[in-house]
Amino acid sequence: MRRMRRGARWRARLRALALAFAASACTKSEPSPADSARVAGSTAEASSPGTAASAGAAARETRAPACPRTGHWIDCQVRERLIRSGLVPRDTTREALPTLGPSPHVYRLGRGGLAVYLFPDSAARASAASSLDTVKFVRAPRAPTMLSQATVIENDNLLGLLFSKNEQQIERVSDALTAGAPQP
Repeated sequence: MRRMRRGARWRARLRALALAFAASACTKSEPSPADSARVAGSTAEASSPGTAASAGAAARETRAPACPRTGHWIDCQVRERLIRSGLVPRDTTREALPTLGPSPHVYRLGRGGLAVYLFPDSAARASAASSLDTVKFVRAPRAPTMLSQATVIENDNLLGLLFSKNEQQIERVSDALTAGAPQP
């Protein structure tokens, strides 16, 4: 009996504490004078007809995506996909890259490097990929060997050459770029 009363008191205290915390979180604080002036200024601007049209146009411009959606890979979409995968791409250069047509965008990813070739279409990408040496460049599902081979990643109009020996990084970059081309 004594334990039950003690447990009931404990639960009552927890409920009271939770209620006090919730009540303090819901209290409304007074706005600062700077916030009041800003709100008053924005409502005055919105009420005038000339500025309302320009404010709407400015809002539409800021909502436009920074990276256009074409249905094919472009440089900013590659960078965005790598960032969303938890990688930190940094622009860099790399010597001795194969010439496959378009100039590559080269990123530094940790200790590895990624060269991304963006072709006009998937047929051009496929013909360029067939010219790669299979001893120096291996396809994405294969694990890296001792020969320091680059991993080839292909998707739609993108051909990526990943220079890394880290299997986890190869998998992350491969998953990020083969998850599908950006939707229009």
